[in-house]
Amino acid sequence: MTSILGSAISGMAAATKRVEVSAQNLANANSVGTPGAKDDTASYKAVDPVQTTDETGAPTVKIREKDPATVHVHAPQHPLANEEGLVESPNVDIAEEIVNQNVALHSYRANVKMFEVWSELQKVTLDIKS
Repeated sequence: MTSILGSAISGMAAATKRVEVSAQNLANANSVGTPGAKDDTASYKAVDPVQTTDETGAPTVKIREKDPATVHVHAPQHPLANEEGLVESPNVDIAEEIVNQNVALHSYRANVKMFEVWSELQKVTLDIKS
């Protein structure tokens, strides 16, 4: 039975990581930088959570840079614009991030339900033994 709880905890951790990544993208969605800059004028690079399973079958989330991580936006009046009047903006789709957060929320809830089911099974087991 403890493997059930371990699986649920791993699933909750994965869902939490997915929400963290999405929140990071949303918090930086409106930031801009100078195209091609490598210093403090560089734009935030949008990232994606990639969920896989490890050797035990537990879900894990790795973070990778989106492809493309940034897009160029015409903003000639911006102080960080390059000679062509472009700034670099993170490639963040707000609708996609909201969907990702909802999927993570439902995943988290499903894993919490595993704890409830485990608890009920424990009660039934103890009632049978009594």
